[in-house]
Amino acid sequence: MTDASLTQALKARAKTALILLTVTSLAAACAHRPTNSDGTREFNNETPLLSLKEPDSYRVTDPEPPKVVDSELDQIPTEINPLVEKWIAYFQGRGRPHMERYLARSTRYSKLMKKILRENGLPEDLIYIALIESGFSHKATSRAAAVGYWQFIRGTGKRYGMEINALIDERRDPVLSTQAAAEYFKGLYSVFGSWYLAMASYNVGENRVKREVMNHYTRDFWELARKKRFPKETINYVPKFIAAKIIGNNPEKYGFVNIDYMTPAEFDHIKVDKPVNLRLMAEKMDMEYDDLKQLNPKFKGEIAPLKGNSLELRIPVGQNQVALAAAQQSFVTTVQYVADSGETQVYKVRSGDSLYSIARKYRTTVAWLKDVNDIQKGRKLRIGQRISVPDFTGARKEAAKQIAKARVEKRAEDDQKATAPNPEIVTASGVFYVVQPGDTLSAIADDYDSSVEELRRMNKLQKRTVLRVGLKLRVPKDESKGLPADPGGKSNDISIPVASGESREPSSVSRNVASSTTHVVRPGENLTVIAKKYGVSIQEIRKENRLNRRSVLRVGSRLVIPSGAPQSSYRPTKKNAKLAKHSQKVATKSSKAKKSKYHVVRRGENLSVIAEKYQVPLSALKDKNNLDRGNKLFVGTRLMIPLVSARD
Repeated sequence: MTDASLTQALKARAKTALILLTVTSLAAACAHRPTNSDGTREFNNETPLLSLKEPDSYRVTDPEPPKVVDSELDQIPTEINPLVEKWIAYFQGRGRPHMERYLARSTRYSKLMKKILRENGLPEDLIYIALIESGFSHKATSRAAAVGYWQFIRGTGKRYGMEINALIDERRDPVLSTQAAAEYFKGLYSVFGSWYLAMASYNVGENRVKREVMNHYTRDFWELARKKRFPKETINYVPKFIAAKIIGNNPEKYGFVNIDYMTPAEFDHIKVDKPVNLRLMAEKMDMEYDDLKQLNPKFKGEIAPLKGNSLELRIPVGQNQVALAAAQQSFVTTVQYVADSGETQVYKVRSGDSLYSIARKYRTTVAWLKDVNDIQKGRKLRIGQRISVPDFTGARKEAAKQIAKARVEKRAEDDQKATAPNPEIVTASGVFYVVQPGDTLSAIADDYDSSVEELRRMNKLQKRTVLRVGLKLRVPKDESKGLPADPGGKSNDISIPVASGESREPSSVSRNVASSTTHVVRPGENLTVIAKKYGVSIQEIRKENRLNRRSVLRVGSRLVIPSGAPQSSYRPTKKNAKLAKHSQKVATKSSKAKKSKYHVVRRGENLSVIAEKYQVPLSALKDKNNLDRGNKLFVGTRLMIPLVSARD
């Protein structure tokens, strides 16, 4: 046999072996995307591969399942190359706001998701697929109509046992969708024997990956990527995952140190035999409707229908009896879609309308319209048909109600803080701080002129430890006075930032806050840095800008800095002299201008509501803040109100 024929025979044998492996293993896998030119496919009316199970309860303290014995399954390779480094740099730079938001959300369900993955014999790091797919948001919807944490399309979701209809979308549920994703990844890994190829299949479809593997006789993802055998999105998918995994496992190392992590979700479980109005149930339980919906995100609107002969609901821990009584008082006889207040309005389809034209008119996507109205593939709109579209105009009254409610809550919160006992405890063995609602380790460190690392060392805390309300933390104390450092920052001792090698001397000068200076937040800055720069306390900056410990400092935000800060007696370096000169220049310029008027965006507000509140033109408000049509308005953003027409 010649060398050429021997090579051809070996290639044929390799191709046959891969085909046999694919045929025997593909029964458990399906496409992440719908049918398209690259050979991926969508399952429709087939029997579900598994039955999803609703957990009776969940606690953060629940025992963890045993680790996977197979080290190959337990570890996803972490290969560093220029593509991975490019994505790490992106998340540290231009993509930092996105990564900060994703990391903040991650702690809500990450431990529960990891538990489900480990129960299925899969590595925990697969949760970072959910990070790059949806940013840990159950509301995420792609242009291809993929929905939820793991971005399942309708056909794939139903194939893996998820219920999807006009009232329910279990792709939005963190527990059920993670169960389905775990089963999906087990099938993909059994086909390819490579985590990188399994992830590529999750993005582009296993048929496309299978074809490229067979045509090029390799299971090396990087080699196929170098040959550009995958779409650009798929070539970047695996490096993006590796970058997210590296940062997610050690965020502090990569500069993500001021993340306000969400509290991990915990819940109990009740079962009833009739449909329930969730909004009414929340009122009966004396809890926020949004909090109840956060625990039950699979329900599209206010009505929770039966699944089979029963309805299972997640509720806050320890409220089984209260929730059961509230649910029984909230039963409904008519089961229909009732949109969450202020989200949608009804639109009557007219002649010439299409999903594309309606989506463009109401500033949304075709995928969103299909998802909300349960419009399946191939269905056409009928003239006179009524569908739900985003409600922008009808949200003003609801926004006004929410603003009024927020003001009442803020006053109540301020009153409660004024009468609350001192969270600081001074004992012979040291000074302790009792963690309050909304506290973060970085905020406490700022208040006590310390660092996160020092607090972790003093209290033997791990990097991923989540603070609990009521926890006692040892904090530094002021050795010169034998008293704890003033968390309000009211001490007269001013810390002057100095260059390396210089001495740092406090100056005791009384402050006279007579006027104000505006500071634009830059990348890497926090309240501690800004306070030291201007020689004022963190508490004064918070008070002047109405910030609390949970407020997020965004790059580009404008802070009003109390002026009249004391001058230091130390000799500044060139760097500090330059900073001081710049600060003085800003202060002089600010003193000549009129006092600016700002508005902090609250929940439910949009530009139209804010413009109407201050009686200024919408265009003037946009111009003043350099906003265009594509800008999104986030809660906590500070907007400058045009002074010419502003109403005091």
